[in-house]
Parts: sequence; C-alpha cells; structure tokens
Amino acid sequence: MSIKIAAICDSELSGELLKEAGTKLGIIVNYEIQREKGIINKLPDNIIQNSNIILFVTEKEVEQIEEIERFIDREYYEVLPQFVIKNPDNVISEITLDLN
Repeated sequence: MSIKIAAICDSELSGELLKEAGTKLGIIVNYEIQREKGIINKLPDNIIQNSNIILFVTEKEVEQIEEIERFIDREYYEVLPQFVIKNPDNVISEITLDLN
C-alpha cells in the first residue's frame, strides 16, 4: 500500500515541491492551492477520502481553510510553507515515519 497525502497549500511552489519530494520517496502527493481569491485546482472528495493524511501548508489557522468540512474526521498535520520550501523531503519523511 502506498502512502497518499492530500496537501492544502498557500502556493503552487509548496505543492510542486511536495509532489516532487513525494515522487522521490514513493509517496503520492495531490495538492490544491488556497489563496485569498479562493480555491484553485480543488481536490475531489475521493482523493481526500483515500488519502492517509491531510497536510495543511499554510500561514492561516486551520479553521480559516475554505470548505474545511471536507477534511472533518481526517488525520492532519500543519506545517508552515517555509519548512516545505526549505526541505520538502524532510517534511514528507517525518510524516511517513509518524504513520509507520
């Protein structure tokens, strides 16, 4: 079984870095971008439900995430964007270690 992460990011850069790191580590990462103007490339419900973990990569409080009800009852992690930008491999590795 491969690990799947659904990431909710402030920026395209964070999402792409996570996706690239995930590919290197054998982890499937899908992401959507949430900005002031709304959700870009909204993740379908089936991707959210089939993910092992939800990863919020944002400066916002989790309660400020748009359509937060899509993530109710899902295990999640929060990380500031600068940690993903600095070392996305480490962010994913720590999550997978915690899952195992």
